[in-house]
Amino acid sequence: MLTGAAAQHRDLDHLTLSIPDGAHVKVTDVSDDLGNLVVAGPKSRDTLAGLTDADLSNDSFKWLTGQKIEVAGIPLIALRVNYVGELGWELHCPMDKLVELYQAVWAAGEPHGIADVGSYAVNALRMEKAYKGWGSELTNEITMIEADLERFIKFEKDDFIGKAATLQRKQDGITQVCVYCELDADDSDAHGGEPVLDGDKVIGITTSGGYGYATGKSLLFAYVDPEYAEPGTTFSVDILADARTATVLAEPAWDPAAERSRM
Repeated sequence: MLTGAAAQHRDLDHLTLSIPDGAHVKVTDVSDDLGNLVVAGPKSRDTLAGLTDADLSNDSFKWLTGQKIEVAGIPLIALRVNYVGELGWELHCPMDKLVELYQAVWAAGEPHGIADVGSYAVNALRMEKAYKGWGSELTNEITMIEADLERFIKFEKDDFIGKAATLQRKQDGITQVCVYCELDADDSDAHGGEPVLDGDKVIGITTSGGYGYATGKSLLFAYVDPEYAEPGTTFSVDILADARTATVLAEPAWDPAAERSRM
């Protein structure tokens, strides 16, 4: 199982505390043994193709699948997934091989214009793709219903942890819902924690935001009263004591059909 680095101990607790008494289950944390490189972008397949005998074509290695392959002679687990909304792979390999793998990928990528990217760039890209973030849009205070992620729940399955509580929340109704918006920003974007207003009435709060360099749009997520969730709805966001208009969007600002991730 994989989780974000910041959630290591939280998710380990979630797994171990859920083991019933007498169960023959062992959970081992291998976070210090494995590292991860993300190779993403339109040239990621071209970059990796010369380093592996594995077939990276779309037919053989589909989006949202994983395979055990070798890259630069290093056995690893490759997942065709990433957080930036482009063609790409996560390469999970032994920690002591991580530098060797990085150097090989870098050398292979230089003819294609490879570059390192930081977390702020990743945040800008995930905002354009409307990818929600753990710890900002996704927290312990809300359920999948408020997060507008009900499409990922299979309520027809047998009982699972959280099923009853989630169904109860769906039945009772929600008082807030996550929306994705374009902000009429000037020189400052939303970062999270800014009040959302309808006139003088506070109707919610932003959770994260940023400028999308591919789309030229300032984007944000916010939790608002459900009556304000319809695409096209407008309200104000207090940015540095300046009320800026936000418009609820119906789909991601960049590649809404995820065609680039599937290419």
